[in-house]
Amino acid sequence: MGKNKIKHELISHEPNRRVTFKKRKASLFRKLTEITTLCGIIACAVVYDTSDSKMDAWPSPQEAFYVLENFKKLPEQRRGQFMMDQKAFLKKNISRLNGQLERARFKNQALDAELLLIEYLEGKHLSDSSRLGSLLALEDQLAKKISFITNRIEFMEVLEPNEVDAEINSDEMGDQG
Repeated sequence: MGKNKIKHELISHEPNRRVTFKKRKASLFRKLTEITTLCGIIACAVVYDTSDSKMDAWPSPQEAFYVLENFKKLPEQRRGQFMMDQKAFLKKNISRLNGQLERARFKNQALDAELLLIEYLEGKHLSDSSRLGSLLALEDQLAKKISFITNRIEFMEVLEPNEVDAEINSDEMGDQG
């Protein structure tokens, strides 16, 4: 069961907003402590409280300043290598999902061609005009496979017997890896 969407808005009651801010800030700092401990990375956080106009830094203001200075010393390309805004994040996810969609389409086409071949071999009538494209794709796939096998046979005939044994052994080694 999925979660309901949360409406993000400013907490109107000032004391509740301050308490929530303090709890979330403490939670953020605790998570940063866990991440730096588990991953062995250097991190800092700077949080501004608009009501008090003060800044809180984790782990300390001096260490946060040190981390930020080291970050500024990095070349621009290295600095932005792992940073992304929401637009870049969404573009990356859309690109990844489009790749998954293309792989799924390709897999579905291959399965459809295989099903069509099985139906043909079982003797079912394939006179349906809507499957003409699938039949042509299947014919193209079979022609490519036949061409590959023919070329492989010709290649093996050219090799001497010792070379054929070495070729077969290298093929077997490739299959195991």
